[in-house]
Amino acid sequence: MRTPILYVFAACMALLSCEPARQATVPGHNRVTKPVTAPGTVDTIRWKENTARPVIKDDTADARKNMGDGQTWHIGYLLPFLTAQSEEGSIPEKSRFALQFYAGAKLAMEDLSAEGKIRLKADVWDTQSSDEDFRTLLEGTPGIQKPVLYIGPARTSQVEIFAEWAKKNRKIVISPETPSSGLTENNPGFIQINPSLQSHCEAITAHVLESNSPEAVTLVCRQKEQDRLDYFRNANTGTGVFQELVIPEGVSNFDKADLKKYLKPGRINVFIMPSWSSQDFVMAFLRKLREVKGTNKVEVYGMPQWQGFESIDGEYFTSLHVHISSAFWTDHSSEAVKKLENRFYEMTGTLPDEDAFTGYDVTLFAGKMLLRYGLSFPERLQKERYTGVQGKFRFGKNTTGAVDSGDGAFDYWENREVIILRFGEHGFSPVGTDR
Repeated sequence: MRTPILYVFAACMALLSCEPARQATVPGHNRVTKPVTAPGTVDTIRWKENTARPVIKDDTADARKNMGDGQTWHIGYLLPFLTAQSEEGSIPEKSRFALQFYAGAKLAMEDLSAEGKIRLKADVWDTQSSDEDFRTLLEGTPGIQKPVLYIGPARTSQVEIFAEWAKKNRKIVISPETPSSGLTENNPGFIQINPSLQSHCEAITAHVLESNSPEAVTLVCRQKEQDRLDYFRNANTGTGVFQELVIPEGVSNFDKADLKKYLKPGRINVFIMPSWSSQDFVMAFLRKLREVKGTNKVEVYGMPQWQGFESIDGEYFTSLHVHISSAFWTDHSSEAVKKLENRFYEMTGTLPDEDAFTGYDVTLFAGKMLLRYGLSFPERLQKERYTGVQGKFRFGKNTTGAVDSGDGAFDYWENREVIILRFGEHGFSPVGTDR
């Protein structure tokens, strides 16, 4: 017999509380950002065993008093707790995402309940690992269709499977993790929280062109990555064109690249590098640029994953004025964040990470949308602006594969809000701040 997830969750939280307290911020690494993947890219995480058993009945909201006359909504959470891989006294490291996310979600449910205008019931399922067992869960689990809105799953292939299931059963889905484009078609009830690679490239381009001409911009990548350059080309609203430097396959450095020809005095020379799979490749570029730039002014724009690079000296980020795009950033100096961190620590015995803040933001957003508009809230998303503890939501219609039928057909909603972070004394922080 499987241990009920309710008890596994409690045990896991107890184990997490035994870990040494982690610092809320690390200089240079304020928040490790969710990865951005190219269209069609499959998760790099590989999962093992799976079980299709359902899960927790979380009646915390119902237990609270003074609820007012608010309506009760059932929300389904599909998260990889990986209970099939757990052993007595230990938890799988890969279950940390689900534990942190759901703990953050529980705090959001408490806040929504305290307002006294809405009741939330959470039904939680462990997605475990394999796609085969995930399909079994969807096809044979009693009560799986009861929620009106679902949050999750996390794995790209499972998101694709669930998006089609939800479209068939006319359910609303909030996908908090997967940033890939083209996951589902003609599915207006599907809401993607993590901006796609295209949105990141468009945000970088718009920011760069606010104060630079296209001729001052050079796109740099390896040959196998050059399909990403179309996102920048298409987002270019200037009258000129970007310069491009494409490094052939098999070349891991810039020893033979002439970077000097892209440098002009009297202007800021901007280099945009949409690479993230190899720290060594990025470091080789930064080292070469710093070596040849002389007195020329330069700025480098990279991807969210650079924030998690550990082998690159922060001095390179400083001297080359490195910027990155990010879907999320948390201001740990704000009173709201400090309060949430304290509540999380009191509940779990450990500090929240990015996944906990995501769980909190997504759940609070879902509850407020249901309270305001009911099940019709997806129809209102284009006019909605939502600010959470670690980022903003600004939705647009993704029409990657939709057939233009003349009636505004689109595939799904995508959060297009991307923040530009600049490296400074205390790590990465939004442009325009001194943190």
